[in-house]
Amino acid sequence: MSEHPKFSNTMPVSEFLEHYWYKTELQTICRQNKLPTFGTKAELTNYLVAFLNDIPSNKIKTVRKVTRQKSLKSYEITPKTKLLNSGFSLNNEARQFFTDYFHTTKFFFKKIMTIKLREVQRTKDVHADVAALIKFYLDDQNHEKSFNNAEESTYQWNNFVRDFCKDPQSTNYSNKLKVAAILWQKVKLGRGAKQYKSVLIQRYSTAIQNYLLPSK
Repeated sequence: MSEHPKFSNTMPVSEFLEHYWYKTELQTICRQNKLPTFGTKAELTNYLVAFLNDIPSNKIKTVRKVTRQKSLKSYEITPKTKLLNSGFSLNNEARQFFTDYFHTTKFFFKKIMTIKLREVQRTKDVHADVAALIKFYLDDQNHEKSFNNAEESTYQWNNFVRDFCKDPQSTNYSNKLKVAAILWQKVKLGRGAKQYKSVLIQRYSTAIQNYLLPSK
């Protein structure tokens, strides 16, 4: 399978979206075409889609701006702390606040919290506070919804591994991550959606046969 073609401002949007692009590639392309270079892969992709749809580069603006402020210390954070223009960010100080708040020895941010914060930045929601992040952290339904949004679609490798491991056939292999990586390389450089499908195991059985467990 060949690498994706070189980006061109005459490239059809459908062709651009068919291929896998690294974030650094998207940033370089945006920079070369005088487009915003700050943002997630989903945001950078949207800038380029707009550009390919003949929207002038000077009309394509950053959808989310982060104002550089002095970061809050953990003891300065409360549930009423605003997420915008307060110095709050999901850093080690915030981690310490949540560790203390939930009375745990170790706290891990959930992806939904990052997505929520980016949404607040994008919509400029001046009313959103830390309590909103706490609610999303505790709400398992919202956590599941975090896997169904534009940004999540850019985490293609993570989704690929997750779906591969859910396939009962994956239990037939000794090193799931290695097998997933081999299949991902096959899919990543090809055309079409960068998604795991069970048929890939049969299609590339020779490439992954060294990790096949002995039949019981």
